[in-house]
Amino acid sequence: MLAVSPVLFNNGILELALERWYRTEAARLINERTDKLSSDMGISYKRIVIRGQKTRWGSCSRKKNLSFNWKLIMAPQPVLDYVIIHELIHLKEMNHSKKFWELVAQYCPGWREHKKWLKQHEADLHGRLRA
Repeated sequence: MLAVSPVLFNNGILELALERWYRTEAARLINERTDKLSSDMGISYKRIVIRGQKTRWGSCSRKKNLSFNWKLIMAPQPVLDYVIIHELIHLKEMNHSKKFWELVAQYCPGWREHKKWLKQHEADLHGRLRA
């Protein structure tokens, strides 16, 4: 069994290394899923940024840049896909109008369940590691 010094836990070195790994894996997975989904949907974007937002799972800019929270990697893939689809649809509809939600439903019929899952588990996802 691997012995880990309590000092590593006390000064946060292990926590920082784990967060760095999560961020790297999140960037890989989110880029991969966004490329696939955007291609399927016929929507283009400029770039993706992985952040550690405290209150948002994703966002998009008028410049077609997408931003995603790295903690989404700890959510089930259908939930991650919902967030990606949500942000991609914002590139067509920069609001939360009825038309926006109809487009989301077209590409993600289970979006309500995924949105509910995020709400129910946000404290768990945010609490796993300090951001």
